[in-house]
Amino acid sequence: MFKSLACAAAVLAASLLSSSARAQLQDENVLVLIPHGFKAGWQGANGPMTTVEYVPTEESVDDWSQMITQQIFHGRTNEPPDSLPTFMGTGWRAGCPGGAGRKLSQADENGYPSAIWVFTCPRNPQTGKPETAWIKVISGADSLYSVQYAVRREATDETTRAALTYLQRVTACDTRRADRPCPKAPKL
Repeated sequence: MFKSLACAAAVLAASLLSSSARAQLQDENVLVLIPHGFKAGWQGANGPMTTVEYVPTEESVDDWSQMITQQIFHGRTNEPPDSLPTFMGTGWRAGCPGGAGRKLSQADENGYPSAIWVFTCPRNPQTGKPETAWIKVISGADSLYSVQYAVRREATDETTRAALTYLQRVTACDTRRADRPCPKAPKL
């Protein structure tokens, strides 16, 4: 469902931000921490969109309990962050009877407009399981970025807290602009 309904999510990941990764940051970047115990299960490009899907190491993109999806929509510059979730909502509701999406928050983070949405599906017709996806979209000067955190089970308060905490750490920066700074590498 994640691929078929959500058309998945965003990013050039400067994963884990080691000092070598920070030293390599150039231009506009979306910074995403990939949780321990996850692996890249699939990555590819479709025209101007690049996608990476992460799943727990013992799972696959065809059979997962949790998935983090990152997408970059290259060339979609300064686009409102609600544009992608609004578009996704139509497909989500069509693919999941009783499915719904709603905006949870909107903010300006490090100079970038961003929004967080949640999509729920009481029973995915493809898997027979409930599915919830939280998505953060960041409107960049170079591209539109999205990161999704999804689970194939009913969302609990604990799951929701974990997803939102994770997405709140996703941020964008630009090495070319002082008003959108990237993290500095620690001095050794």
